[in-house]
Amino acid sequence: MSSPESPAPGVWARLRASLRGERDAETLYAYRRAGAQIHPLLDAAERRRFDLMVSGQSPFAVPRHVGLELACAWNAFALQTLGDKMLEADEAADPTTAGFVPPVTFDQVQGYYSGVQRWLGHASQAAHDPAFDLPPGTLPARLPEWSPVEPCPRPHLEAMMAALEAMRLHAEAAMHGLEQATPEADAPRLARLRGQVAEALSQAGYVSGMYTPGASLALHEQIEEQAKRATESLYRVGQLISYPALLTEPGRASTPPGREPPHQGTFARTPLPGEPGFDPWAMTDPGNVAALRRNPDARRVIEEMWALDPDPAASAALWDDVRRALQTGGAVPARHPDGQFVGFYFCTPYCTIYEARRPLVIGDTPVPKGQRFTLECAAEGVRIGYPFKREVVVGSFRTATIDYCDPDQPPPHDE
Repeated sequence: MSSPESPAPGVWARLRASLRGERDAETLYAYRRAGAQIHPLLDAAERRRFDLMVSGQSPFAVPRHVGLELACAWNAFALQTLGDKMLEADEAADPTTAGFVPPVTFDQVQGYYSGVQRWLGHASQAAHDPAFDLPPGTLPARLPEWSPVEPCPRPHLEAMMAALEAMRLHAEAAMHGLEQATPEADAPRLARLRGQVAEALSQAGYVSGMYTPGASLALHEQIEEQAKRATESLYRVGQLISYPALLTEPGRASTPPGREPPHQGTFARTPLPGEPGFDPWAMTDPGNVAALRRNPDARRVIEEMWALDPDPAASAALWDDVRRALQTGGAVPARHPDGQFVGFYFCTPYCTIYEARRPLVIGDTPVPKGQRFTLECAAEGVRIGYPFKREVVVGSFRTATIDYCDPDQPPPHDE
């Protein structure tokens, strides 16, 4: 294992890194050193839970602040592990530029470590304040988005596999302790949790069986997709093991009249404008969001889209249906026959074009298996009397010039 200290790159390492376009990882190594406090914090939280178990407290009835502390500590641990393993894998793969990392690695690791800071803060507050709470729907949280790069660099995949194993071992140990401490009265809830944990562990075991260093590109891509899903699943069930009450804790998302809530376990809905965690680019294609953020016209119309949307919850609900389809393997980003991604839709919110892997219903729109689809939420013409456009768009899709959806101009077909 590499030292947590940042390598001291020499002149030649700096030159090689500059020629390759790599970025100085000094900040990332500082984050890695700071993250060392996670392990004693997690150990202390586990000891508090153990003391409660010894006194006869069911894991399903621990005080809320203890459960929150454990769940937040787990999130910090998982993200720190992912970041650490990714840095270690890059060092091992390219020791000649130690201290520098490719831009895609820098962005991914920085995303993990930024999350570590947030969850550590929450865990520390919960440890010292019995009245501490988080907004409904915050937990279980999702992993940060994966870096939009194809194919996934081999060091990334190796890091994912190493982090997955560390997360699996910790989750198995925590689940074993929880099972031993659960009274018979909570057996039904334990069975529900056990089923979700078993599914996540099965995913992790399956991808571990597939993985082999130096796999062909085709196999590499298949393992990558499986590893991402397994990591996301373990991240989620780790939070449930830490605080089992999350299994039944109600969120704030309302269910439209006449529509049953999706049976996907606990699912954190997309935050709305004005709520913690709101991201105006949440529905935008992750592979192009960075470029669009730099585009002042795109930034303007995204802000106008949310500001002029008469029912942001309805737009977010459509997006959450897409998220559920992606999470369960019902949809994937669409690709051309040559394997390249189709890309994003030309109108706001510049959503990825997806392909249904099984029959879906997004909102009230049926999407047959094999059909390509995306979302459109546009304020085009709204200020001159046109209705806000919110729909699931299906079709074959073709290349088009980006549309900035002017609220002061009529839609093109009405000009």
